[in-house]
This record gives sequence, C-alpha cells and structure tokens, in this order.
Amino acid sequence: MNIMDKNKTRSLLKRNFVTGLLIIFPLLITALLFLYLINRANRYITPLIYRGLELVGLSLPFEGLWGSLISFTLGLFSTLIIILLIGVIGSNILGRRIISAFDTLMLRIPLIKGIYGSVKQISGALAPKAGGKPSFEKVALVEYPRKGLWVIGLITKELTLKTEQANDAGLIYVFLPTTPNPTSGMMVLVPKEDIKLLDMTVEEALKLVISAGLVAPEPLEIIRDAKKRLASSNKEE
Repeated sequence: MNIMDKNKTRSLLKRNFVTGLLIIFPLLITALLFLYLINRANRYITPLIYRGLELVGLSLPFEGLWGSLISFTLGLFSTLIIILLIGVIGSNILGRRIISAFDTLMLRIPLIKGIYGSVKQISGALAPKAGGKPSFEKVALVEYPRKGLWVIGLITKELTLKTEQANDAGLIYVFLPTTPNPTSGMMVLVPKEDIKLLDMTVEEALKLVISAGLVAPEPLEIIRDAKKRLASSNKEE
C-alpha cells in the first residue's frame, strides 16, 4: 500500500469515526438525561408509591432482581407522566407565564444562558405550531448568496405578494440555518419557482448543517413536483 492509499484510508476512517460520533452523541445525551430523570424519580417518587400501596394492603418487592425491575418501571412511568404534565401545563396561559419567567431567569445566569438559549431556540423551532403542525415543514435548496451557490433552507410558509399585475407573485419564507449553530441563521423570501424541494426531513437537514455536511443522506434527491407539493401544503393550512 503506497502513501497515497494510506492517507486516503486514514482520511476515510477519520471521517467515518467523526460521523459516527455525531450520530451517537445526541442519542447518548438523550439517554443519559432520561436515565438521570428516572433515577431522580426512583429516589423521590417511587418510595411514595410503595408507601401508598402499603396503605391499601399491597406490597411489592423492593430488593433483588424483581425489586430493581419494578423500581425502574415505576421510575420510567413517573418520568413520562411528569414530562406529559409539564407539556399540559405549558399549553395553557398560566403555564406559559411560569415557563417564560423561568426562561428569563435562566437567560440571566452567566455561562448557562448561552447553552440554555441555544437549546431553547432549537427546541422552539422544532416544536409543533397550533394544530399540531411542525414549525418547519419542508427542506429546500436555495440559490444564495449568488448564482451557482446553493444552501439548505427550511420552509415555513407562503406569502402572497400583491402586485400591479393581474397575477400575484408567490413568495416562500425560507429560514437558512448556519453551521455549526443553526439558530443563528437568517430568513429570506424566495420566489416559488426558484425553490428546489429536497426529499429529506427537517431533522436530517439540521444534522447535515450542524455536522458541516458530514452527516448527510446520499444522494440528495430533489422533488420534481415542487410547485404541486407547495400548493398542496398551503391548502392544508
């Protein structure tokens, strides 16, 4: 094997290793966070459940294999219920005010405000709008900032621009995320005929942007009936 082949193999291994890390990292963080919440629930909530069962004459094993399995199951369900309740609280006016006050407090703490603010913006962008529809619905290629250069964009909605001509111009709101922080992007208005829809999800697009192109579906498929797809999505709204 010559030096060129060795360098090519080393570069390929390095790229695949980094790609694997970028795929595993968010899954690992989510799993660790979930396990932490389950452990907290097992420490504070599961004992209360056991005591409540004892009051009604029921008893469950607390030690051994079955005890550990039951404790983990109770902690899991407790965590899911708490997350669901937080979602319910955040859906009403009072809950939104409480969450807004908490957000304001977190954004005033040095160091934490940068991390919390970025995560909050990303989760807010991906959160469904009223009616259960996602904030960003489709992924597109936009020719920007000059002819021949293309960027990944997230479509939000269509704008009808009133003109003096008989036919109104249809423009599309497109958010252009940046690497590596997709929340620091910009919004542009693009004519409908200049939009090239991509056959990929918003999550895949964000992974592609954050990883600087390392994590990307191959090949990128362009949806040919883009105008029809955009028209159908506008009718659904």
